[in-house]
Amino acid sequence: MNNLNIFQKIREYPFWGYIKRYSRRYLLGLLTLGAVDLINVSLPLLVKVAIDAVAPKDVRQLVWASVGYLFLMVLQSYGRYLWRIYLMGTSHLVASELRTKLYGHLQKLPIEYHQRVTSGDLMSRATNDIESVRMALGPGILVTADAILMLILIIPPMLFLSVKLSLLAFAFYPLVPWITKKIGSQIDKLFEELQKKMSGLSSFAQESFIGVRLIRSMVLENETLQRFRSLSEGYQVYGFKLAKWEAFFSPSLGLLTNLGTFLILLLGGFDVLSGAITVGTFVAFQRFVVQLSWPMEAIGWAVTMHREGFAAQRRIDEVLNYPEVASVLCAPSENPSGSEKVLEIKKLDFHYSDWTKKHSFAIGIENFRVNRGQKIGLVGRVGSGKSTFLNLWLRLYEPQPGSLFFEGRDITSIPLDQLRKKIAMVEQSIFLFSESISVNMGLGLKEFSLEQIKKFAEVAQISTEISQFPQAYNTVLGERGINLSGGQKQRLALVRAFLREPEVLLLDDCFSAVDVEIENRIIDSFFENFEQLTVLFSSHRLSVMPRMDEVWVFDEGSIVERGNHTHLLQVSPLYRQLWSQSERELDRERLGLIDPEVPL
Repeated sequence: MNNLNIFQKIREYPFWGYIKRYSRRYLLGLLTLGAVDLINVSLPLLVKVAIDAVAPKDVRQLVWASVGYLFLMVLQSYGRYLWRIYLMGTSHLVASELRTKLYGHLQKLPIEYHQRVTSGDLMSRATNDIESVRMALGPGILVTADAILMLILIIPPMLFLSVKLSLLAFAFYPLVPWITKKIGSQIDKLFEELQKKMSGLSSFAQESFIGVRLIRSMVLENETLQRFRSLSEGYQVYGFKLAKWEAFFSPSLGLLTNLGTFLILLLGGFDVLSGAITVGTFVAFQRFVVQLSWPMEAIGWAVTMHREGFAAQRRIDEVLNYPEVASVLCAPSENPSGSEKVLEIKKLDFHYSDWTKKHSFAIGIENFRVNRGQKIGLVGRVGSGKSTFLNLWLRLYEPQPGSLFFEGRDITSIPLDQLRKKIAMVEQSIFLFSESISVNMGLGLKEFSLEQIKKFAEVAQISTEISQFPQAYNTVLGERGINLSGGQKQRLALVRAFLREPEVLLLDDCFSAVDVEIENRIIDSFFENFEQLTVLFSSHRLSVMPRMDEVWVFDEGSIVERGNHTHLLQVSPLYRQLWSQSERELDRERLGLIDPEVPL
């Protein structure tokens, strides 16, 4: 029964999975460490032999002891090289695996998770916490095993030399478990709080760096500095608390060893004077006591690193245990051949979780369909549900099975990679990577040609502007595309969507930063080149709506009216209001009173 309890505790050890996966490397490292420690324990015995050979002038014994000491030192040095490779090196393999696993998992988490958790917090877990886990699995395991092996190996020769002095050396050691438990629990708690403070500090710093232009334009440098200083001081407070407990830990354990040393020096010295032990025995025993101070110091380090590692692993597990978006939610359904209904809504009932909205918001739509090649306009007030509706088609938010259908198949039965290859989306807010323009355009595609890029760039009315850059399509963009205007970013993203050759294109107010004349040219070129492409086009600028096959009017999560532009002007007061407002804004823009590059 006791054996079962031991195995159960081993399996419950937070890092057991990593150790099991790299068991061979850890085993080789521990065997090498054991050999090094065995040599370390043997060295004082050779010193005893050499010293005891001095008085009787036994040259042969002195030479053999010295040569043996040198040989063991060489072996010990090589052994230390090996355990560093196997133990310390393995911890880097674990950290690399954990980083990859965490990154891959984050890519598969639902959008609402990323809306709830700040990127600074995730960065803290992916860097500081993983480093703490690495320290626990490298130096932490090393010093723990070293301390245990040294204690096991050092006791027999100490008892062999003198039982009395051995008892004196260990007189205060029963206090070690009590000190370890008390201080270890404090380190665990404080480290977790410290990491939370670091997450907040990282998040604020990241937002400040991204929004530095806004901060300067609003003359908020002093205010943000004060807030950063406050967050930094909060981190500092917990850092000092943790440092105090860690600083108290190792010296307190070292004091126990030094008290034993005091007793040995005093009483062991009297034994030498009385002839009870030889000078060589006394010196060797002193060297054992010096070696014994390392396990005490190592225990302090080991507890600190393991407690910090446990706290860090808990924070990482919070992310890893969050359920990923399932590629397929329901059983695959048949794909009717020759179906003209590309998109179909049977009974859509979606609502946000409580943490995303202070007030409840839901989308309820029934029995709508879009045929192949149709161009559908989506209009409505801000917050009426248009963007959410578009995101549901890509399953960025998860719809209920049986509510949305693509080409006759429930979209929750279509693997995500297949669904997102057939449906592309261009949003109002565009993210660009610090890569070349061509790489940003061809993002996610294994193969694409410059001819394709140029063709679609002409459709998006951005080819002329790109040709004026020093390296044209090979021009490397700054962070988030900072060297492009808002309208240029949106048109570049439009090219990115065209290159994927989707069957359905979702446009979410993606011309908001584009000049009206350029927008009209894009629409003309778009309708000319993509007659068979099915489009859902959400926009607050309604000038394009007269060209749509049908317009859906959204209000509070529902489609309240549908029809062409002329029909809606006659029957829908809301559409007339939105149209009048859009026309007034267009007039102001034409007069230069509104800059389309600056969001309203």
